[in-house]
Amino acid sequence: MPDLSFLPAGMPSIGAMGPAIAIIGLSAVFRGFTGFGFAIIAVPLLSLALPPLLAVALAAGLQLLGGLMDLPQASRSCHWPSVRWLLAGALLASPLGTLLLAWLPADWARLALAAACGAAVLALASGFGFRHIPGRAATAGAGVLSGLFNGLAAMPGPPALAYYLALPLAPAQVRASLIAFFAFSAMASTASLTVIGAIGWRELLLVLAGLPLMIGGSRLGAALFRRAGGAHRGISLATLALVALLTAARGLSGLIGGP
Repeated sequence: MPDLSFLPAGMPSIGAMGPAIAIIGLSAVFRGFTGFGFAIIAVPLLSLALPPLLAVALAAGLQLLGGLMDLPQASRSCHWPSVRWLLAGALLASPLGTLLLAWLPADWARLALAAACGAAVLALASGFGFRHIPGRAATAGAGVLSGLFNGLAAMPGPPALAYYLALPLAPAQVRASLIAFFAFSAMASTASLTVIGAIGWRELLLVLAGLPLMIGGSRLGAALFRRAGGAHRGISLATLALVALLTAARGLSGLIGGP
């Protein structure tokens, strides 16, 4: 056996890193295509191979670095007024979501989130959309929902995605705005994880090791978007529906005493 004593204590085994590499690559490709979805895919799947808190820390760190690298290009076409007010509402409401989580049983919270996601999917699939860009109050309200989702289940994405899919914006502008929103959201989540000690030297090494996969997968996804940008809305809606189904299944499983 090779001498691995130079690695920090608690590093994942070689057997666990194989699936983790594949998951990070797949999630990065999806993120590059849609502008969102890295954590939605990566965290549940990484949790099957790694400790859950490590999976969250790894996904948050990679999303932060990937977002910072993509932000300069995304900033050229993203819709900054909506990004700013969405972030303001999310940052304001995220602590409230955490307080609600302490009061509301986790499984009931998951069912509530699943219902909200499902309602958004049905509305958007039926053709609902804004004729004009909503005002600051409505945009901040969507941000508040993102913050509540973040505090309740570490998932700020579904409300932000539903909001942007309803806007009269081109797919490229929607994608760029989501990249910018999640880049700034990742800053807040990574800072919180660092404060509570969930991100240290071990996690930083793993994030840096996974960064080439994040970059390569995101570039491949971006190339696929340029070839098939028209599929962006359908894939995004399907992902939102899948999130609703999986969240509901997890909540129901907990309520009926499942694993």
